[in-house]
Amino acid sequence: MGSLAERVKYYRLQQQLSVRDLAKRANVSVSYVYAIESGSRGHNIVKLERIAKALGVSLSTLWGEDHRP
Repeated sequence: MGSLAERVKYYRLQQQLSVRDLAKRANVSVSYVYAIESGSRGHNIVKLERIAKALGVSLSTLWGEDHRP
């Protein structure tokens, strides 16, 4: 799996979550999730940690440092 954007979207879709669902679980804005998934936003480590937790994966998994699924 390639980029951070692709990994976030992959894990979100695996759990059948909408962008809105993930944003709510992670306590971030819907526009932030869209921006991360499109690769058009800088990375805020605190928000990415929330997204990782909401997806049930480690932050290093989202960064691509863990073994890929």
